[in-house]
Amino acid sequence: MLKFILYPFLILCSQYLVAQSLNVTGKIISSTNEPMMYANISIKGYPIGISSNEAGEFSFYFSDNYINDTLSVSAIGYETYECLVNELSSKDSLVIVLKEKVYELQDVFVFPEESLKEIIKKVTKNLKRNYPNRKHLLTGFYRELVLKDDTYTRLIEAAVEIQKPGLYSSEKALIRVNELRKSDSYIEYDWKSKLFNKIFGEQNLLYSTLGADIIHYHNKSFKTKYIFTKEFLDFYDFVLEDITLSDSVRIFKIRFFEKALTKGDFSAIQNYWIWVREDNYAVIKYDFKIQILKNFDTYKSVNIAENYMYAESVYYKEYNNRYYPYLLEYSRLINAKGADENTGKGKQYMKSTLLINNIVTKRSDEYEKVRKKLSSPADVDLYNQDYKYNPEFWLNYNILKLNPLYKQVNSDIGKEKSLEEQFIENGK
Repeated sequence: MLKFILYPFLILCSQYLVAQSLNVTGKIISSTNEPMMYANISIKGYPIGISSNEAGEFSFYFSDNYINDTLSVSAIGYETYECLVNELSSKDSLVIVLKEKVYELQDVFVFPEESLKEIIKKVTKNLKRNYPNRKHLLTGFYRELVLKDDTYTRLIEAAVEIQKPGLYSSEKALIRVNELRKSDSYIEYDWKSKLFNKIFGEQNLLYSTLGADIIHYHNKSFKTKYIFTKEFLDFYDFVLEDITLSDSVRIFKIRFFEKALTKGDFSAIQNYWIWVREDNYAVIKYDFKIQILKNFDTYKSVNIAENYMYAESVYYKEYNNRYYPYLLEYSRLINAKGADENTGKGKQYMKSTLLINNIVTKRSDEYEKVRKKLSSPADVDLYNQDYKYNPEFWLNYNILKLNPLYKQVNSDIGKEKSLEEQFIENGK
């Protein structure tokens, strides 16, 4: 069972607050006291939600209209925790402990190959049933961090609205930036990177982060070719790596990779992972990495972390019998001055996170605004787009709490002047 461990924090519960909002702040841990990274915290039956950060911490703002509803916390491989919101108002502090659901792994080692192929077939067959086929609106928080080796050199945070078409629509997603704040930039460019950007144009990496959604963008690029199509089984090999339980439903962790890669001696390989529910064959998590397998000295100028040079992750949650992404992560080198090929020092790369905090499926005035107003251009670096900084907006907005390990962001970027001063100067 889940339980509370108390430590001081503030929950605002008065219906007389001007903003008329509640704030639940706390930490999610496992029964072994490990932080629960990227657990989904939401109001049961509603599309609003937040995610815990790498340290398991979260801060969730929502209207006091939900005071009589249920707070739900879920994570793959753990029992879902539920508690009435109005019960939280009597608590001075909150830590949620998730209990792991253990599955006996001996079955993994004798899992028939044909059964694994059948799972893949059912995932593909059930895409239309499990994911939205109609246009919908996602509202979210976007954070983009740029680093040079281990030093942070730029920060962007934005509140966005994303109008996404249905699963098999040929329309493109539109993104509108409602609010944005940005630090000074300490990215280094040389003549090569400047010439490259001039010839090929800039990139708005917010769109690249959204493009990590394997469900919506399957078979639409070289990286996702044949995925979730009739040729899926012919083009890729599959390995069942693990089976876990979530609320008594088996979750299959499956790795796949191109069959052609098994016939060669490669130094780097593209690896894909999907986590699949057994009850409806929905993909609830996706990972992708270009991993370095050997000849590490050759790749040290592009090895951004843990022997990979590119990575994507997407977490999905269910709302009204359809699954939507609620957290997307994206990491890669940026188009800037490259690292020293001999030492590997000077790598400049980015880490972005897109947190979806609301889903709108019914058309409304707010829904139509993205289409009526110009969306953020995909060919202009988001940093080079001008938005006025509004400090009051960020006071009660649902963002992904900054990992305590990222306190270095303040010391790295804010060494000459505070981040708040930079936000103000860069948002005039």
